[in-house]
Amino acid sequence: MKTAVFFVAAALGGGLLAAQEQKPVPKDSVRVFVPGCSKGYVFTAGRRSNRPAREESVRDTEYQGVVNTLRAARAVGFSGRFLYMTAVGGSTRSIARVFLNLFKGNTLRWRERAEGEIRSAGGDYTIIRSGVLVDAPAGEHVIKVSQTPLPLSLRYRIARADVAECFVAALDHPRASRTTFEIVWGHRAPPEPWPQMLDRLQPDLPRDYLP
Repeated sequence: MKTAVFFVAAALGGGLLAAQEQKPVPKDSVRVFVPGCSKGYVFTAGRRSNRPAREESVRDTEYQGVVNTLRAARAVGFSGRFLYMTAVGGSTRSIARVFLNLFKGNTLRWRERAEGEIRSAGGDYTIIRSGVLVDAPAGEHVIKVSQTPLPLSLRYRIARADVAECFVAALDHPRASRTTFEIVWGHRAPPEPWPQMLDRLQPDLPRDYLP
């Protein structure tokens, strides 16, 4: 069995890797990634965080890009786990959420709708909402893994390197299947091992994500 993880597009705030993509994800784009990938792949899409964006562009990239990717994955018979990176604060009211949606074309609303498409697609998935991304080494802070929605705030930060480690751990962890959770830094101290943190996850319930 061949294991592969693919970062298809750029994340809000720069993403886990340096790759940047400013075009909407075409309907067949994932075909070049999925064959041979039997375990799972990571998807995250967004506009560069330091520039305003029109809602149409945000919708096409952050929502329709997910829809197109899910369709393409079904078309090639992909049966692994779909891992989706997004941001905290999409469903929790805050001043920061209001300003970000104004600046970035309702980005958090469209990301929330993308989450719904992933849950309703019928396949295996993990949705990981990260705090505000910062450039720092992994493993220097306790990591808080929560299934209670957090507000968007600079208080809730996390290193890109820590997020990358979370995705690697969640790729085939049984308790991460069909879950949505949030990850942010706690106090400065070595974190628990990722498998131990993910062991406490509970699967998503439809009533928790009603429109």
